[in-house]
Amino acid sequence: MATTFSLLSQICGLSHREAAQLLNVRLDTVKSWSTGRNRVPDAVLAELAELAARIEAAAAQTLKQIEETAAEHGPPDEVELGIASDDAEAGYIGWPCVGAQATCLGLVLARGIQRGYRFRVAPRGSTVATAAAADSRETDKSRR
Repeated sequence: MATTFSLLSQICGLSHREAAQLLNVRLDTVKSWSTGRNRVPDAVLAELAELAARIEAAAAQTLKQIEETAAEHGPPDEVELGIASDDAEAGYIGWPCVGAQATCLGLVLARGIQRGYRFRVAPRGSTVATAAAADSRETDKSRR
């Protein structure tokens, strides 16, 4: 049975473990919310809705950057997207877990493919392009 909590968790790309970690609750609590056994606090639903909106906004911003770059330099043969290798790395780049980042990248892929772009997903920092993007983000963080 689908519940509000389970649907919001899924749209955010969260496993039960990731949801428990994000929401700072026990895994059993997440499972009971997912099945509808226990009532989910409104604040928890609001937090998941906020994460869903953040994922959507990040995907839209990423596509905007791809399109701006394509307009300035011509369409790329392939766009490389770097994905975190674990939740710690995802947290370092601003995501609560790999699942949330992967959901964002999935939206970028789906919408970008519809616009004619080709993609390659690689572990973050594993190629020259993803390493440069990671370095750029780290430099931006140190300036703040």
